[in-house]
Amino acid sequence: MTTGLQPSPESVSTTDSRPLAIRARGLDVGYPAKGGVNVVLTGLDLEVREGEFLTIIGPSGCGKSTLLRVVADLLSPAAGSLEVFGDTPAAARRRRDIGFVFQDSTLLPWRTVMENLRLPDEVGKKARAGRPGAEGPDAAELLRMIGLAGRENAYPHQLSGGQRQRVAIARALLSRPRILLMDEPFGALDEITRDRLNDELLGLWQSMRMTILFVTHSVMEAAYLGDRVAILASNPGRLRELEDIRAAKAAAAGPIREDPGFVRSMAHLRAVLRTC
Repeated sequence: MTTGLQPSPESVSTTDSRPLAIRARGLDVGYPAKGGVNVVLTGLDLEVREGEFLTIIGPSGCGKSTLLRVVADLLSPAAGSLEVFGDTPAAARRRRDIGFVFQDSTLLPWRTVMENLRLPDEVGKKARAGRPGAEGPDAAELLRMIGLAGRENAYPHQLSGGQRQRVAIARALLSRPRILLMDEPFGALDEITRDRLNDELLGLWQSMRMTILFVTHSVMEAAYLGDRVAILASNPGRLRELEDIRAAKAAAAGPIREDPGFVRSMAHLRAVLRTC
């Protein structure tokens, strides 16, 4: 996989006519607490288009992971509204429109790579049957795409951390989700492995064109991966700024990470983060 992947031409259009994947209006999300709800994220207004790569950064406790969990129907809104493809998150979950990748690969240690990869397929065929857009690479093709062809019979303890995360991503993609939620999936990896996986993820996204919401604490990672970067502030958690960096990356004359315009975009993101 080469480095410095460029945004596709349609992703840098100033007018985005793609259908909405996610729409939040006045969204409050929190957790049950004595006497009510402890609101973690409040007043969120956000629209994410189909096929968009949205990265999310912000200080600890600002609601980044909470946002992913409410989209995945793991939490219910405390107030406001949230639509996923014009429907409820619960309906999207039942259709298996959503895949989730966590910081830990959560592979079952007693199952091989192929057995771990096929686990969701074993339990979800009925729910996925007939869903539009469900066709996609099979397990063997996904292993080839993530560079693990030939490791089908390996167990998780025989893989590196980066390889285990590749399997976790492939497992989430096997059901061909329309939205992929990623909660700091590369946070525990070294910088070289992380950069390589960033490029591989961009390649998969450009090939499969699903919508991605990606939480990270790394400004570099957020800027490099995202079409737009959502910056959340804390106390209370809220949307501080939504930065579109597609044009800056498309204008890069060489490797994106080294481009002066891209570096300036990262500097702006860091400046906003200091106010959060």
